[in-house]
Amino acid sequence: MGFYTSEVMTGMPAEFKTDTQKMIYESLEREGISYTRIESDPGISMDDCLNIDKAFGIDTVKTILLTNRQKNKFWLYVTHARKPFITKEFGASLQIPRVSFADEELMLHILGTPHGAATPFGLLREEANDVTFVMDRDVAARDKIVITDGDPCGFIAISNQDLFKLLKKSPVLIENPAEIKI
Repeated sequence: MGFYTSEVMTGMPAEFKTDTQKMIYESLEREGISYTRIESDPGISMDDCLNIDKAFGIDTVKTILLTNRQKNKFWLYVTHARKPFITKEFGASLQIPRVSFADEELMLHILGTPHGAATPFGLLREEANDVTFVMDRDVAARDKIVITDGDPCGFIAISNQDLFKLLKKSPVLIENPAEIKI
């Protein structure tokens, strides 16, 4: 059995799986921001992402919520889906101490999403006000990116310009020197 992806659609889904997902679509509609979306099987692995890439004709990105050891500072990092993430290089790029992946409890509290569904849209939540938004420079230079809609089975293609407008912030840009894995 293959990986399911719907046809590319516009507009909000008929039903929302979470309050965060509802907030995302309502924000997009309220601001009049253009986007397309698909529904799919959970897009967790790199192979899953390849299927999502095919559906949109755009490469997906990887979104990671990171925290310091004390769990009182947070970074939401948007990078290439097929580039390795190396915490030491990330920290060096921002001149910050070692970071680690936020656990699911923190993700749910801050972004309103489970693992596999981290999204820059989570920065719309009040709980994410102090999260630093970080993006690879070349990902930020793309016209469009594909990110989750807060659920691992929903993906949105949106222009970076519109994403930054909706979030009312631009990311801190860094270089990810890792090679893309194919």
